[in-house]
Amino acid sequence: MSTTKTIFSSLILSILFMCKGNAEEIEILSLDVISYEDFAADDARALIVLEKALHEKGIVGIRGVPGYVEKVSKFIEASRAFSALPEEIKETYAPNREGGDLFLGYEKGKERFMRPDGTWVIDDLKTSFYVSVPDNSQNIWPVELNLKDPFQALALLMSDTTEAVMEKIGLLGEESGVFLNDEPRMARMLYYRKSIEGSSENPLWCGAHFDHGIFTALIPAFYFVDGEVIPEPEEAGLFVKETSDGVFKKVVANDPEVMLFQVGEFGQLVTNDAIRATEHRVEKAMGCVERYTLALFFNAPMDIVIHSNSELTKDARYGGIAGDPCSFDQWNKASFDRYLVKEEE
Repeated sequence: MSTTKTIFSSLILSILFMCKGNAEEIEILSLDVISYEDFAADDARALIVLEKALHEKGIVGIRGVPGYVEKVSKFIEASRAFSALPEEIKETYAPNREGGDLFLGYEKGKERFMRPDGTWVIDDLKTSFYVSVPDNSQNIWPVELNLKDPFQALALLMSDTTEAVMEKIGLLGEESGVFLNDEPRMARMLYYRKSIEGSSENPLWCGAHFDHGIFTALIPAFYFVDGEVIPEPEEAGLFVKETSDGVFKKVVANDPEVMLFQVGEFGQLVTNDAIRATEHRVEKAMGCVERYTLALFFNAPMDIVIHSNSELTKDARYGGIAGDPCSFDQWNKASFDRYLVKEEE
C-alpha cells in the first residue's frame, strides 16, 4: 500500500479511537470545515462559516485543495527522513545565532513558555527546521537527502491558499492596510520527539501561546510508533482555547485533506480586535509516540507601522499605549526576546 493510502486510512481510524477510553474527559472542539470548491467559488454560506469560525473559535479548515494530500504525504516522508539523521549531522544545519541569523535551519529546544503559575518551562521535545518561502539563497538545505523539493512544494501551495483566505477575511488589502508584497513566509517543519526522551517536568509538547504574526496555516499532525503510522492518541494533539468560554479544547484534525488556519497576534492588532489571536498548545502523547507537522507563518513587512486600539496594545511588546505607533519589526523582535531560550538558560 502506498504511503499516502496508509496515512489516509490510519488517520480516518482515529475517529473511532476518539470514542474510546477517556475521551469523555477531554472537551472536543467542533472544527468547522468548508470545501475548497465552495471557497474558490465565493459561496456566501461557506465564507460566513469561515469568518465565524475564526472569530469565535480561532481555527478553521478547508478540505480538498487540489494536490494537497499528495504534497503532504511527500513532505512527511522527507521530514521523517531528516529527523532520523544523527543529531551531530542535524546540528550542522543550525542557524548562526551569533552571526545574527535567528531561525533559518535546524532548531532544538529553543523556546520557552510560561505556565499558569508564572514559571517558565522549555519545550525540550520540540525540534524544528525553518525555511523561507519561496526558496531563496538564505535557506539552509541538507545534502544528505532531498528535503527542499517536498518542503517547498507543500509550503508554496499552502501560501497561495492562505493568501486567498486572508484577502477574503480582510487581513490583507485596503481594509487592513497590510500588503505582503515580496515579504517571505516562514515555514516551520515540526518534529515532536518521544516523551520518554524528555523531562517529566513538562507535560506538554508545546506550551500554551499565541503566534505573534498575522496568520498561520498548518497541516494535520501525523503520529508514528516504531516507524508505523498510528491514529492520533486521544490525550494528545492540538488544543485551542475558544474565545467564547476560555476553555482549551482538542482539535480533532484527523482528515489529511484538510488545511487548517489560525489567527496571529499582529492580525488582532491590525483589525483592532475584530478578529482575535488563537491561543493554542500541543498536548504530549506518552511513551514512544512521535509527532510531525508543518506550520506556515505570515508576517507583516518589517517596516509597516500601525496605530492600533486593540487590547493587545497593553502588552509591553507594543508599548502599552493604545493609538501609539508600533512597527512589525518592533513587535517581532520583542516577541523573539520573550520566548527564545537564552544561551545561559
